Amino acid sequence: MSRFVIIFLACIAIAPLAAYLLENRFLVMLGSGDVADYQAGDEDGGPAGERSHRISADRQGHFVADAYLNGRAVDMLVDTGATLTVLPESLAEDIGIFLDSSDYKYAIQTANGTVYGARGTIDNLRIGKIRLRNVDTLVLQDQRLGKPLLGMSALNQLKRFDISGGTLVLVQ
Repeated sequence: MSRFVIIFLACIAIAPLAAYLLENRFLVMLGSGDVADYQAGDEDGGPAGERSHRISADRQGHFVADAYLNGRAVDMLVDTGATLTVLPESLAEDIGIFLDSSDYKYAIQTANGTVYGARGTIDNLRIGKIRLRNVDTLVLQDQRLGKPLLGMSALNQLKRFDISGGTLVLVQ
């Protein structure tokens, strides 16, 4: 009988630790950082409920976001000069945006001349803790776009974004 009492007391002592470890593992799997960030708000100790994500500049000085478009992982170049978020056609199809050739009717002026794009919508876009819905996008034929661009159609849905010291901070 005393063995059962000792085992019972050990379980009671270990239960809070197990809950803590499970909670941390769950948050890591979601990619949301540690428990303090999850409960307190942004990484900078901002108001509760405010979400933020930091992106460091790469060697060329570009900001590349690890994003999820409709659940699919995609590296996107952050481009504050792009009015819309821009995707290549093959990626758009992978995330559920299907277009006809007649949809490519919007003339776009680029450094390489005029190209034609089609309008679409990204249902869900996630970058770290940031969650955006119904992001207007422009789809270009694959050969017209190297890397997907995260443009102002997404960034305007944020509370703010700031660039300082080689770091881009997105705040929702």
